[in-house]
Amino acid sequence: MLTTVQVVRFLRDYKDFNLLLDETAFTLEDLDQAISMAISEFNAITPMTTYTAETFPNDFVLLQGTACYLLTSAMFLQLRNAASYQDGDVNVAIGNNMNDYRALKTDLKREWKETAQKMKQQANMEQAYGSLRSGYSHIKGSTGNR
Repeated sequence: MLTTVQVVRFLRDYKDFNLLLDETAFTLEDLDQAISMAISEFNAITPMTTYTAETFPNDFVLLQGTACYLLTSAMFLQLRNAASYQDGDVNVAIGNNMNDYRALKTDLKREWKETAQKMKQQANMEQAYGSLRSGYSHIKGSTGNR
């Protein structure tokens, strides 16, 4: 089961590492919500499923989805708080790393979506295996089930 500690470690969201903020970017409530929303999004991919945090089949895929959700949330904040100003020859831009966030989120989302869809396809095929019969089983002399 994916833990908030693992998410924090993956994102490197430690107070000591956030030199400009002197705090973490995400609260425990943010992390819990991101995990829940990543599961919800995964469950909505067809074929629909009903996984929970306790039953989710793969921690890494859940981590990718969780990080995607958190990056999207951070992008809203960046967009809202972007500003720049000039004092003489000095230009200062705050929140001008939106393109970096967007690129990272796009790559992570693509990887997550591809892996999630492959997992869904694999699970779907596994559910059908053994329950589908071949039309050849009705041909006289075949070794299939009759």
